[in-house]
This record gives sequence, structure tokens and C-alpha cells, in this order.
Amino acid sequence: MTLEIVIPEAGTQKKTAKDMVFSILVEDKAKTLTQLHRELIRKYHVSVSFQAVMKAVHSLLFSHVLVKEGKVYSLNKDWIFETRNFFDRLYTEHFKVKRLMKRVELGKEIAVYTVHNLLELDRLWNDILTQWAKEEQEDKRNCWMGRHAWWLIPRLQEEDTLHDFMIERGVKTYNVWRENAMLDKIAAKYYSRKNEFAKIMTRIRLPKDSHIAAFGANVIKFEIPHNLSEKLEKIYHHTKKLGDLDIKHAIDVFKENAEIEFTVIKDKFLADKVKEEVISHFKA
Repeated sequence: MTLEIVIPEAGTQKKTAKDMVFSILVEDKAKTLTQLHRELIRKYHVSVSFQAVMKAVHSLLFSHVLVKEGKVYSLNKDWIFETRNFFDRLYTEHFKVKRLMKRVELGKEIAVYTVHNLLELDRLWNDILTQWAKEEQEDKRNCWMGRHAWWLIPRLQEEDTLHDFMIERGVKTYNVWRENAMLDKIAAKYYSRKNEFAKIMTRIRLPKDSHIAAFGANVIKFEIPHNLSEKLEKIYHHTKKLGDLDIKHAIDVFKENAEIEFTVIKDKFLADKVKEEVISHFKA
């Protein structure tokens, strides 16, 4: 995909038709050409022809910034993900804010990544999921088992965007928790309200600091280092109501430096076994 960054100009500078169309679709729902033309005139008080708006829209379509469904146009979620990843890499390289993630291949089917905090781990996981969801045509089951869905605390917006993206592509998500703290109940309710499968099963057998996920032919496994896991447990056990949650302390824990190994195994048979085990908890 050719990456073209289109950002509306700020202040009193003259905006192009592309800038204005982009700005309108960032702030509002999908629109037809006629609606875009009217909204552009109403919002920006400019005299612009319908042909100019049509040309701007077609240019944004050509650059994959917009998509068309029927007669309406909206921002292309694939472009949003590509743009986000581009700026993430640019920021990381330019400012040297992180040590580079290490990747080691153990044969063709196993890759082990070493990340340096929980936020990096979640970003890597999301990127792998996003790429899979874009390409998967057959088995659209996404399954996870673990102790806590801790990523919802620091990265709820990214998680919400990712799951909207997957839902649009027909992905069915099944999440199983092995803990029953108040924040776990909130997390399960969040996924349920997105019409995904969520269940707390405190009797499942899984090492206490381990997570396992499966989608497509991929199995993902990682274990949170014990000292970091203990700090997470304090957050979960001390939060009896939302007012108890110390967001600043929680974010510090998520950013805390720790080497975490994140293993990706390409094995369809094993992936199917994990998916079947997770999904079995939702069968009567």
C-alpha cells in the first residue's frame, strides 16, 4: 500500500479540498459526495464546486485514505493502521525512546520476540492480529485464555479500534479469564457488549502468569515475569471499585522495564486444539 499522509491544515491557513474532506470524515460518519459538498460549504464557509469535491475524494480514494461503500465514503481503517504503525516506527527510530525489539527464529515455524514492557507486548500482539484479520479468509476464530485482560487499562482505545476492525471482517473472538477480580468482570462485560464471547472460568488449568492465544494457524504464548506479575496482582486485588484504581501507578507498571519473551508458533493443528479448548467453555 502506498502511504500518503494527509493531515488537515490548522489555524487560518488556506485549506485544500482534500484537507477539508479529510477533516469532515475524521469528525463525522460516512457521507455521500453531495453531503460532503454541503458540509464543506457549511463548515468552512468557502465557495467550492461539486467537481472540486469529487476530484478531492477520488484523489483520497486513489491513495487508499478513503473507502467507498455503495454511495458513501469513509476513512479507510487499513490506512489508519498503516499510518499509525509508520509513525510508531518513525518515533521509535528518530527519538531512540526504546531498545529495539529482538526477534529470533527457531526454525521456520517458531519466532521468539523479546519486548521490554507490557505496552510493547500489547502493540506487537495487536499488529500480528491486525495483519491476520486482514488476510484470513477461512477460519476467523480468535481465542485467548489468561489471568487478566490487563491491556484494557492503558490501551482501551486501541483495543476498541482493533476489535471493531476484526468484527467488520467477520472475526469471532472468544476470551476466557482465570481470575474473577472486579476489573476482570468489567473486562468480560466490555467484550460481551461488543457481541463477543467472554467468560470467567477460575478452574481452568494454566500457569498463573501465562497467556495463550490462537488465531488462524498461529499460537501465541507469553509469560509475564513474576515480579511484574505481582505488581499487576496488587493493582487487581486492591481495586475493589473504580475509584480505587490509581491510573498513574498502573501506567508506570505497564511501562516498567522487563524482558518478556513473546513466542509465535505457526502450527495449524496446535492452533486448532487451543481454539477448541477455549470455545468448549462456551458450549452448553
